[in-house]
Amino acid sequence: MNASPSGKERLPIRLRSTLIARDSEGRFLLLRHVRPQGTFWVLPGGGVDFGETVEGALVREVSEELGVECEVDRLVAIGELIQSRRHVVDLFFLGSLSSTGPFRIRKEEGISDAGWFDPSEFDRVLILPPEIFPVLRGLDEVGKTGIVYLGEYKSEGRKIALDWV
Repeated sequence: MNASPSGKERLPIRLRSTLIARDSEGRFLLLRHVRPQGTFWVLPGGGVDFGETVEGALVREVSEELGVECEVDRLVAIGELIQSRRHVVDLFFLGSLSSTGPFRIRKEEGISDAGWFDPSEFDRVLILPPEIFPVLRGLDEVGKTGIVYLGEYKSEGRKIALDWV
């Protein structure tokens, strides 16, 4: 066990890079994940491997998940999922895709669909983490203010949120 000066066990922190991509109509790309605990939508992206940059991980994940290239512009938000045995830090990057579809969907990774969503449609589907909604809805303003810290995701009443990353 690796302990901190406070005597608490130190667990590894998992980094996850996520792409915020919009089409010409201002809609956002979301991926539908199917898991044993339910179905939900997330922004494309995934875990950062040791020795990999967060930008490199995002480019790799988008290619693996969708079969397209992406360009990473800049970091716009940071959020955290903290549980008893896991700590995930999500880095949300604004960027663009080489194509708006059709995409090669990786069903073996639990992804069943990809779709473009207008912010007015966000309340109709389960999107995780919901803390990203204000950033997506106000993305043009975020560009003027820098990086938004979303804080720790609230998981009360959202059991599915516990295993989404």
